[in-house]
Amino acid sequence: MTKQQILDSIKEENKILSHLFSKLKPEQMQFSPGEKMRTIEELLRYISYTGVSVINWYHNNLNGVEDRDLFKNIVEKAAAMDLNKFPDALEAQYNEIETILKNYSDDDLQTKIVKRFSGQESPLGEAIVNSSLKYLTAYRMQLFLYIKLSQPELSTYNCWMGIDAPPKKS
Repeated sequence: MTKQQILDSIKEENKILSHLFSKLKPEQMQFSPGEKMRTIEELLRYISYTGVSVINWYHNNLNGVEDRDLFKNIVEKAAAMDLNKFPDALEAQYNEIETILKNYSDDDLQTKIVKRFSGQESPLGEAIVNSSLKYLTAYRMQLFLYIKLSQPELSTYNCWMGIDAPPKKS
């Protein structure tokens, strides 16, 4: 994937996540489908940084910086986030990702090697797709399923396109 394709995919995830967020009711924020599972509030806070945190990690490592407080600082920022500003947090996350990726060419995405959390090494672009982009997609699906449990009228349109289903023709 090119840098622009990665950014476009993240922007699409943000659009869908913002749409799903618009479907939430305040009383749903503490909902969790089971013991030891995140609440919707916790999930939103996590989504607000999961895309950028790993890209930051890769960028720092490629530049010889080992910032052990990186995740702690991001988690603290998310904990302080006003949940009503979740779409703004997604936009800020996107802007930070875009700023980091300006340091890399499409060729760099194929040739610069990063070490992933698993210890596996892979090209930067592949690592971003297999972490940040997939995380946003997976947690979007989780958010959709949490909301759908109490709002069965939501459909795959909401989850995959970020729009309400068109009215059924009579």
